Amino acid sequence: MKKKLILALAWLSCALSCTFATFAIAQIQQATIADIPVPAKFVPKAIHARFMAIAINHEGGMLAVGERGIIIRSTDNGTTWKQMPSPVDITLASVTFETSQRVWAVGQAASILRSDDGGKTWKVVRYKPSDLRYYLKIVIREGVLYVLSSDGELWLSRDSGANWEMALLENGEAIPHLFSLAFVGQAGLISAEHGSVFMRGKNDEPWKPLAIAYNGSFFGVIPFVDQFLLFGMSGRAFMVSPDGKSQRVIDTRTTQFLLDAVVMPEKNQAVVVGRGGAVILIGADSQVLKSYQRPDGADITAVAARGDDIYLATMKGGIERLKASDLVQATGELKPAITLSPAVISK
Repeated sequence: MKKKLILALAWLSCALSCTFATFAIAQIQQATIADIPVPAKFVPKAIHARFMAIAINHEGGMLAVGERGIIIRSTDNGTTWKQMPSPVDITLASVTFETSQRVWAVGQAASILRSDDGGKTWKVVRYKPSDLRYYLKIVIREGVLYVLSSDGELWLSRDSGANWEMALLENGEAIPHLFSLAFVGQAGLISAEHGSVFMRGKNDEPWKPLAIAYNGSFFGVIPFVDQFLLFGMSGRAFMVSPDGKSQRVIDTRTTQFLLDAVVMPEKNQAVVVGRGGAVILIGADSQVLKSYQRPDGADITAVAARGDDIYLATMKGGIERLKASDLVQATGELKPAITLSPAVISK
């Protein structure tokens, strides 16, 4: 079990081209993480830390979480940020608003955090390093909390985290790490490693493997124009119908790992980001409108959007803001790196 988690953390370090996981691996090998959480330190340059996730609520409140348990908050659309008290000093991988006040975050050491005041203060719901699990994503739908974990574990709670139940997702002989989850209507799709994708048709139906024409890892999935936008290694991306029968290949014009994505509803477009500073703009017809390479080549670990503003977390540290209109006009177009065929895969 310990070996599998070390491999998972090594994968995370490789995928993000960073040192987030290096210290965690050493701690696990030396068994130095106790089951008692240690609060994150307040540091002078916290706003320049490396962040793994960004969340925005409907009122414009923003949060970012990342290395060393650092949590930063903005109330002015990302113009200024301030470090918030955090009860853990381990890497936080995901954060999401349930309401404007209730917020959830998860990460290393089987950690789950909750805030009831918009991210100003946090309490530990779960923290158990001895479980040797890395919680990679938290998603909320219709009052149900879903936590995606290493080693194929999907945890859910129907009572605000008081009680949890776990489903183990397997794809043949493989038990993959689970990276992301999205819903379109009643259908759900989970992206995972080793080409594993799991689909559920309706609420409370069992999750079943969905065959995809690619055997590499899929790091993310989001709902987009009533379909699933699925993306991952080597620039691979697909538009998948809610029943899984239609899978349209998207030529992203890059072979970089694609790590996160967000929809801009006002423009009916999606922004996908990843390693090497790749930024891909996709239209509602699944066509790539822009495939842009940041001049500095900095890996992008997270993206969020509000109106015409796009927010990026990069390995340079901190949160950057740019205009969607500027992205369309950006130079540095990526040339097509691979030709994918067929254009549409139907079952």
